[in-house]
Amino acid sequence: MDLVLNFIRFYLIFLAVKVFINSLFKIKVVTPREVEEEVNQSSTDRFPEANIKEVAVEMVLDEICNTYVPKNKAYQVVRDDATHYFCSWECREKFIEGNMN
Repeated sequence: MDLVLNFIRFYLIFLAVKVFINSLFKIKVVTPREVEEEVNQSSTDRFPEANIKEVAVEMVLDEICNTYVPKNKAYQVVRDDATHYFCSWECREKFIEGNMN
């Protein structure tokens, strides 16, 4: 019986020492800047929409099919000092054909 009790004591002391040593090596000295960076990183991980940046895009009206198109993607025709914008090459061609007749 003494042998079993001695083994249990030894095992408990061994576990306590192991936990103590593991906790010593897990201690990390962190600067306030590192803490701030970690908080910022974790908040963007939890809220991915925080990474999204809003960009304003100017929209223009296609006169043929009455849809709005981003200005930088629209086809253009300049006529009489006015710029006309179109969503597709086909709408542009319809506009040109309609103004030629």
